[in-house]
Amino acid sequence: MTTYCNAYATCTECGDPFPERRRQLGYDTCLECGEEAAVTARLGWCIAPIAHKQGATLVTNPKDLKGLNKYTAS
Repeated sequence: MTTYCNAYATCTECGDPFPERRRQLGYDTCLECGEEAAVTARLGWCIAPIAHKQGATLVTNPKDLKGLNKYTAS
């Protein structure tokens, strides 16, 4: 039998309460602040095809991305 508690933790960003279970999962922010941080982090990501059969690769460094373009002179 699963029991749910109504305890709340406090968001470190905005100070609003959020469920204690979320804190137990390792988060210290509410959903809204967590989503904002995730969106900001994803702005620096790029998925690029690297090799013929390798598929797409996550590139987070813009300098690496510029070096992967086979159409630019190096």
